Amino acid sequence: MTEAEREGLLAAGTAAQGMVLGNEPSAADRRISLVRVCVEFKDGPRVEFSEELASLYQPEPGSPEARRLAEVRAAQGIQHPDRVPKIQLPLFGGERVPVRYNAADRGRAVIDVPALRKRALHDYIQREQKPKEPSSAQGRSGPPWAVPTHCPNCGAPVDQARASHDRDPMCEFCHQPVPVTPLR
Repeated sequence: MTEAEREGLLAAGTAAQGMVLGNEPSAADRRISLVRVCVEFKDGPRVEFSEELASLYQPEPGSPEARRLAEVRAAQGIQHPDRVPKIQLPLFGGERVPVRYNAADRGRAVIDVPALRKRALHDYIQREQKPKEPSSAQGRSGPPWAVPTHCPNCGAPVDQARASHDRDPMCEFCHQPVPVTPLR
């Protein structure tokens, strides 16, 4: 599918929900994944398609999304709230993702990346705005979140013991934010 066709589907395609069947990292770039998606239509066939997609989203500095994140991070007392974090996109098996398809040819479908990013940003802000309870009040001790073993930006190893406890984890090598997943 050409980029023009893809943009046309995003602009004028019919919205639906798909389910991620699989997600395999690209051999060429660890930040890119080949995502397999299935869309089941109520009145007919099941459609499966694959698409390459970045697994992280980072709003452009100065954009309305970045300003909103800075406001939320400042309210939480995070050091350097103006640093724009990378947000993990929900691309794991079983996740629901927004898609757009051509109503005349349902086999032509794409992941609705703008809607997916908007949802991931909303979910991140919701998690950040929840009141934080001390770990002893939750009846457990340990890190507040999980961090990846390697930096998704440069591929360098992440010191998980330290980064999982940092308030604002950063890669020691490229100095970019490391994505986090809050532990519940």
